[in-house]
Amino acid sequence: MSGMTDNERKQQLSIAYVHAVAARAGYACQLINVDDDSIDVQLAARGVVHEKSILRSPRIDVQLKATARQPTFQDDHLDFPLSIKNYDDLRAESLVPRILVVLLLPVDEEAWLTQSEDEMIIRRCAYWTSLVHQPETGNRSSVSVRVPRSRLFSVSELRDLMAKVSRKEGL
Repeated sequence: MSGMTDNERKQQLSIAYVHAVAARAGYACQLINVDDDSIDVQLAARGVVHEKSILRSPRIDVQLKATARQPTFQDDHLDFPLSIKNYDDLRAESLVPRILVVLLLPVDEEAWLTQSEDEMIIRRCAYWTSLVHQPETGNRSSVSVRVPRSRLFSVSELRDLMAKVSRKEGL
């Protein structure tokens, strides 16, 4: 057994997932060494990403979470518990837009990742949401955030997000 905890392994898989999606979309993915502002990675495009771009080289800051618990799915979203610190950091306006990406992994750790000569598969998927302008909460330790199931963190979705940022549109 490796020296990493379950949470550390989940965190590393979430980084790998987002990095793979960003690479396929054509964007850089930079790991943030000190996570004191609820940012784990920064995704960056180079140059003009959309014909109606106002900004060149847009960026998106990402807080990563991963869970192997059975998520609480509703019809159109999942409820995810987030620490108050992360919630408050992500709901504040910032120069670089911030999103939360939640990677769902199977309960069985052996199914998290499989590989062969033909493929490497990380099981399940990640969803994203923006918490900008969410209300304050009276909770002291955590808050349940709604993550829309329509916001699958995918190559096409990431390209759309970068285009919105380049046009100065909200996420």
